[in-house]
Amino acid sequence: MLTKGLSHKIYYTTFLLALFVILLHASYLDVLDPTLPGYEPSYVIQRVFCVIGDAAVPTFFVVSGYLLFSKFTLRGYPKMLLGKVFSLVIPYFIWSVVAFLFMQLIYPLWKGEPIAVTFQSIVVGILLASDYPHLWFIRPLLVFFIGSPLLYFVFKYLKKWSIFIPVVLFVIYLFFRPEYGGIVLWIPFFFVGGYLSYFQIPILNPYRPRLVGAIALTILLGVALSFSLLHTQYEDHAYYVYRFLAPAFLWLAMDVLTSLYEKQTIRGIFQTSGFIYFSHLFIVNAFKELFQFGIPADTNLRCLLLFFLSFFAGTAVTLGLTYLLKRFAQPVYRYLGGRS
Repeated sequence: MLTKGLSHKIYYTTFLLALFVILLHASYLDVLDPTLPGYEPSYVIQRVFCVIGDAAVPTFFVVSGYLLFSKFTLRGYPKMLLGKVFSLVIPYFIWSVVAFLFMQLIYPLWKGEPIAVTFQSIVVGILLASDYPHLWFIRPLLVFFIGSPLLYFVFKYLKKWSIFIPVVLFVIYLFFRPEYGGIVLWIPFFFVGGYLSYFQIPILNPYRPRLVGAIALTILLGVALSFSLLHTQYEDHAYYVYRFLAPAFLWLAMDVLTSLYEKQTIRGIFQTSGFIYFSHLFIVNAFKELFQFGIPADTNLRCLLLFFLSFFAGTAVTLGLTYLLKRFAQPVYRYLGGRS
């Protein structure tokens, strides 16, 4: 059952997940030079943040599955799909078109390069959002929402034994690594979220003592620091296991923010998160380009400074733009960020 306290915790969690995604895209890890001084501290500090931030995407799919099945009915299925057109499909195509125009027309003109656009590149580029690739997460979500009746019948007829399905998938994935941006990898996460919601399994009382959250946060920090110091790669088995367990620890760690989500009034947190997901990459990349004019990324310590500058500036401008659009252009804001 989706209580008010649990709803508040989900909203705040979703908001923080959006900030974690900004953190990931503000990274300068690919710019670091291991032959220059300061490489190790710059790498470790950035990687710690990125490992923790990497928990955002799987947690997002778990939360999406939970929210869907907290109120899912076969009778309400068509209405749910219509709602997803407004909250996912329309913003997806708006941002895909904007990115296509910018990358294929405006940017080449600015650089003085020839424009090579064909009908096929337009169709494929906009449908697959190839010029704004971080929108990939919308496609698996849409597939999961469309196929939600199948999950419903799995839960209904297999009952709680259905939990073995994501467990088996996890074991299989350890040997056959699905593509990160594909649909297959995220099935277990969405499945687990739906399972917890359908069977009304308690997923942490938001008013439990903060000690549990502090312990979970310590574990997250410890794992992130270990992976960073040991240079654990994304393809390693240990990292794969972490990615599957991270949503549980991240959810527990949210208990340290009890005093925030105990509040009875939450204004627009969920929709704000949606706008951040859709818009942040444009803003963060713009700041990464802008800052490098004044602070060239030619040393590792400068890359570390640029990482923090890009994150804080990108976050501030994204939230500021969110406020302005909500305040003065509500219809535009709703379509750019989706509406719940």
